[in-house]
Amino acid sequence: EHGPNVLPDAMNITHSHMLGSVYNAVLGEEPRYTNYTSQFRGVLDYMWYTTQNLRPLSAATVPDEGVILRHGEALPNTQYSSDHIMQISDMQIVSGGVRPP
Repeated sequence: EHGPNVLPDAMNITHSHMLGSVYNAVLGEEPRYTNYTSQFRGVLDYMWYTTQNLRPLSAATVPDEGVILRHGEALPNTQYSSDHIMQISDMQIVSGGVRPP
């Protein structure tokens, strides 16, 4: 017998926040990967921001595969201490909730 299902249907989860992707806004696309291991290479991590109150000014680039593989066959390695790529951004607080042009 199965217990009660307490989680909502993932296809019906919604919210009213206006979110944007930092990488898409700054670099024009999502990274190809944010996690790089011998068993998995793909995107697990995102940086979201509220479009009404913040404006991303920069985003750290994701290292190319060649750079990662110079230091080992996957992450973590001698150069990168985690199997996740560091994501960082400079943000500007937008006053009054209105984005400048």
